Amino acid sequence: MLIFFAGHGETIDLPEGGEMGYLLPYDTDSEDLYFSAIPMSELGDLATMSKCKHVLYLLDSCYGGLATTGSRGLDIKTKNYIDKISKDKSRQIITAGGRGEQVIEKAEWGHSAFTMNLLRGLKGRADFDSDNVITANELYLFLQRTVTEDSGNAQSPTRGRYGSYDGEFIFIYSDNVTI
Repeated sequence: MLIFFAGHGETIDLPEGGEMGYLLPYDTDSEDLYFSAIPMSELGDLATMSKCKHVLYLLDSCYGGLATTGSRGLDIKTKNYIDKISKDKSRQIITAGGRGEQVIEKAEWGHSAFTMNLLRGLKGRADFDSDNVITANELYLFLQRTVTEDSGNAQSPTRGRYGSYDGEFIFIYSDNVTI
């Protein structure tokens, strides 16, 4: 299951320090985020409850880094790497920027730096080892480099995992597929 969210993100300061992040759907009441927005902390619970084998969140919103948790996974040099990562469950997230970062958009891009580079990456540029498989990790590495460059270091994508699964969300890339 792939969930892509492109929209606004917001944070509120917590009384004891720290902050809570929210994804803001179009009908969010900015005066009542708790009841009208999606808490970023809820994404991990939703992924855990899903019966899907692989879950990948792609968040193109300000402050999305608040939704990321620890990152781990198998080394790409592991024998039969693709077989192993596709068999184990995965619960992954890639965000457009860190916890305190706003996303950059430009009219000439037609998108944000994140979405522009996401589309480029899925057209094959993120397939670093040319095996026609783009793993979530390869996609993240591509986005981390290109989005950081295109935004003038104003934002740097982050990644994380929910749970202790070693699997990876994978995209099968082919020149014959139109994206």
